[in-house]
Amino acid sequence: MSIQREIIDRMTSELSDRYPRCGILVAGSVQRGEERPDSDLDLFVVFQGDGQLGLTHEESPEGIKIDLALFPEGAFLRQADAEWFNFWMFSRAEIVHDPTGIAKRNQDIALAYFRQHPDVDAAWAKQMQEVRKHKANRSYIPEFPTWDDFSRHVSTLIAEQSPAAYPEGAADAPSGSAEA
Repeated sequence: MSIQREIIDRMTSELSDRYPRCGILVAGSVQRGEERPDSDLDLFVVFQGDGQLGLTHEESPEGIKIDLALFPEGAFLRQADAEWFNFWMFSRAEIVHDPTGIAKRNQDIALAYFRQHPDVDAAWAKQMQEVRKHKANRSYIPEFPTWDDFSRHVSTLIAEQSPAAYPEGAADAPSGSAEA
C-alpha cells in the first residue's frame, strides 16, 4: 500500500470527525494507482450543508502535499448546475468513503452532464492525458498548454451544443473557466 493510501485511511477518520456523514473521493495519480512516493493527494469531501466550495492545501506528517476540495452539498449543486464542465475530475474520482451515499449521489449528478456532452467529456479525458504526458516529459507541449486555453476550447464545444442537449434543470449555456 502506498503512503498516500495510508494517509487516506488515516484522514477518513479525521475528515469524518470534521464533516460528519461526509463522502470522500480521491482523484489524480493515487486514484489511477500511478502515484510515486512524492505524489500529492487530491481529495474531494462532500458533506451536508451549504456555504462556499473551498480548496485547502495541507501537508501530511510524512511530507505529502494534500489538496482538499470541500463541497458543502448545497453549494456543490448550485455550482454544478451553473458550471458543470468544471467537475470532470470529481465525476471520475474514486469514492473511498460514503456511509450515507452523499458522494455517489452528487458524483452521479456531475457525471450526467458529461454523459449528455460526450464531446466535452472526451476533451477533458484528452487534456488530462496530455497533462500526464507533459508531467512525464516536460518537453512535450499539450494542445492546450494553459487552463485558459483549455477553458476557451471547452466553452466553444458547449456553445456548439443545442440547449435541448442539457440535462433537465441545467442552465442553457454555462459560462466560466475549466479548472483542474
